[in-house]
Amino acid sequence: MTTLNFAIFESSMGYIVLVARDGRLISLDMREQGFYEVKKAISCSYPGAVESSVVFKTLRTLLDRYLRGIRVDFDVEVDLSCLGTFDQQVLSELRNIPYGEVRSYGWLAAKLGYKGAARAVGQALKRNPIPIIIPCHRVIREDGSLGGFSMGVRIKERLLLLEGVKIAGTRALHGRGR
Repeated sequence: MTTLNFAIFESSMGYIVLVARDGRLISLDMREQGFYEVKKAISCSYPGAVESSVVFKTLRTLLDRYLRGIRVDFDVEVDLSCLGTFDQQVLSELRNIPYGEVRSYGWLAAKLGYKGAARAVGQALKRNPIPIIIPCHRVIREDGSLGGFSMGVRIKERLLLLEGVKIAGTRALHGRGR
């Protein structure tokens, strides 16, 4: 029998919602709504899920440190089985981009052997159910502009700034990862 757990906690960027299936993280979301609206949305999206802060105790601590600008290694078990093979490949490679560094969509496509598939990579990142842990915010456009982000470009910019990536007025790639 499958066990679904969730936790909601307040952070400097809004409420963070975590969902796990059988102890493996399947979703991370940030919401600016009120607590009860967030809880209702989780109940609709994951019927039968049980609230449990214990399941997410370590991850909550790691996220709290990360959002305070402390370098964190998110060695967390994830479940991406709801995604297709290409998306899983993209997200798996994404976890190799170091903290405080960025790469372009085109670089990531070429790294996976799909040169010229930058848009397809962007779409795979858009479907990332576990942002921050799987750091899609570290992928930007070749020209140094931010590109999109499932939780909004404002949050992407804040996450990159937390990691020390300079983005205003200069190219964010800084010559790395091209």
